[in-house]
Amino acid sequence: NNMKSTIYLKCPQCREHGLLIERQGKYFCANCMYDYTQLNDDRGKLDEILLENIREGGFGFPFSAALYERVTLVSPQEAMEYVKRLAEDNNIELMPSKGIF
Repeated sequence: NNMKSTIYLKCPQCREHGLLIERQGKYFCANCMYDYTQLNDDRGKLDEILLENIREGGFGFPFSAALYERVTLVSPQEAMEYVKRLAEDNNIELMPSKGIF
């Protein structure tokens, strides 16, 4: 899979929106090299970061699902379902009335 990441996330460490980059099977913030992979051991923190990015709207949801998929190594389908459930549990509207399409 040579697809270059085009996933932008609000980093919990530097607080900037940064590109998610992969190095040796780990995922980092391109700005400060925060290691997202460590979140696999801290699911509470992972959920917080997912929620923060979902709340941003726009591509926040698919980017959050992509992050979850990479950190936890679940299927894309499972990642989407998890993030969708997380949003619903936190009363976040995934499809704003004006929509993203």
